[in-house]
Amino acid sequence: MRAFIRGSLVLSLVILGGLGRSEAQDQLTKRDQQGPVTVVVTLVPPPAAGAPIKAKIVLDTHSVGLDGIALDRAVVMWVDGAEVPPTAVEQASGGGHHREAVLVFPPPAQPGPVRIVVRNVGGVAERSFSWELPPAR
Repeated sequence: MRAFIRGSLVLSLVILGGLGRSEAQDQLTKRDQQGPVTVVVTLVPPPAAGAPIKAKIVLDTHSVGLDGIALDRAVVMWVDGAEVPPTAVEQASGGGHHREAVLVFPPPAQPGPVRIVVRNVGGVAERSFSWELPPAR
């Protein structure tokens, strides 16, 4: 009986631990559905002190073409009161009504708020996505 209870407890902790990771991932993803284009931004992997910020940008629509959008110019990061352009674009894919890419930004000098701004997509002048970067562990 003890083995059964112990096994149930371990299984419960594994399941709860899995839920925690899913919940953490949800906090890393932000969505904006203004206008005809949905923009989703996810920090990947979760930000760590001293590491570059990687943001997966997904553009999705059923009504306008997205091929003319240069993500490296439409997306910037705001940190410490300064606008920072991406240093690289990785894993760019899609076309027409669906595009995505991972944009790489330099590591912030210190923990705190960071904003990813997407400009002039789908007739929306600016969409802002904010996170609080954790301190080093």
